[in-house]
Amino acid sequence: MLHLFKRIRRKLLVEKRLSNYIFYAIGEVLLVVIGILLAIQFSNLNLKKTEIEKEIWYLDNIANDMFNQKDGLLNLKDYYTETLGIAKDLLLDFKENMSYSKIDSLSFKLNQLMGSDTYPNIDNTYRELLSSGQVSLIENDSLVLNIIDFYLFTDELENIYKVNQSQVFYGEVYSTLNKYSEIDISHFVEEENLLFEDKEAQKYILSELEKPDNRLALTNAIKTKILVISDYLLNVNESLNLVDKMINEIDDEIELLKE
Repeated sequence: MLHLFKRIRRKLLVEKRLSNYIFYAIGEVLLVVIGILLAIQFSNLNLKKTEIEKEIWYLDNIANDMFNQKDGLLNLKDYYTETLGIAKDLLLDFKENMSYSKIDSLSFKLNQLMGSDTYPNIDNTYRELLSSGQVSLIENDSLVLNIIDFYLFTDELENIYKVNQSQVFYGEVYSTLNKYSEIDISHFVEEENLLFEDKEAQKYILSELEKPDNRLALTNAIKTKILVISDYLLNVNESLNLVDKMINEIDDEIELLKE
């Protein structure tokens, strides 16, 4: 092609057809400019396609993280609901006779109140997006703000849970529950000879719980557990509603990007 252009230019110059040569030269420049513009346009299209693919990848993985977080929240909701029921039943049984000594399987029930869980905050993709500085890949500003707000909310809940675990549960509740129960290890060992009950220890615990100050301490520990778990359940339900909303919003955006 370049060889052809040179031959035409040479012929026009030899024949001294200056006006035709100028017209040809302008045409040649225009062809070069058009070629450059097309190349730039093609490059921009490829770049845009790559950016959309990255955007979809991030959104899809954020949605997957949220879906896994939802599974954790549902498990937590089941656990909290069961634990709350046990704690309330214990208080009702105590109220009936104003005594813990007549409650069947007291030690086993107190063991069920000694479990604790952390808030399931799964934010790996979101953290990677922030650290890579590619938040601008997500062009839907409203969606970006909602994602940021969601993770600010879950970060706050995670911190609240940590503080409550260390200061309220382990600081006030656990030690009292542990003091008036015999630790159940049946879920962790298979050896039958390790699964025994110390009857003398049980008699001692029940006799100690006849003392008003000890009885009050256990009652307050159970009530505190009810307060904490009730608050946790509200947070979990709010989180479930929010995570469903976010997953749907992200899925809708991905569908638009794929069109």
